[in-house]
Amino acid sequence: MVIGLTGKSCSGKNEAGNILAQAGLEVWDLDRIAHRGLEENREAVEAVFGPDISRPAIGRIVFRDPEKRRQLEGILYPWLGKKISAWKDENPDGVLVINGALLHRAGFHLLCDCIIYVDAPFNVRLERALQRDGVTEEQFRLREDSQDDVDFRVVDYKVPVHVILNVDLNLDELRRQVLNICDKIGVLTVPVQA
Repeated sequence: MVIGLTGKSCSGKNEAGNILAQAGLEVWDLDRIAHRGLEENREAVEAVFGPDISRPAIGRIVFRDPEKRRQLEGILYPWLGKKISAWKDENPDGVLVINGALLHRAGFHLLCDCIIYVDAPFNVRLERALQRDGVTEEQFRLREDSQDDVDFRVVDYKVPVHVILNVDLNLDELRRQVLNICDKIGVLTVPVQA
């Protein structure tokens, strides 16, 4: 089984991913894996962004330039899709959680059996970004604009979507919601301390 874990920036999906990992599930952070993809696809990345480009510089470019973002996605998404498909083939009875904001854009939702969507209001996510990431409001709004195809209210994920509302970053409440969903879909493998 493949579970997609998604939500907009600063919604708390990484915390939900940590809870799922503590529950004994294999969790892939697609952003981190994509960093490896930059290295493994270095020649194609350099063809788009120039030689010796840094990962932070690529990030700044793709949030401002939709065409460069699409080119990067055209390199990384097929590579990531092959990794997920290979895992499914090698682990037919396993459970994998793929944590990524852009599951739908990448087409990865089609590899999922269900989606866990972590939701939080814009103003809450903005406050978290300003405090946690040290970004400006303008930078966060650019990030927000680049994720217009993430929201479960707008996107048809084609599989069941389980929504978690994460308004106040209460980890006990987040854990309770995550574990309730795991119980509902039957994927808990180890007991988790509350």
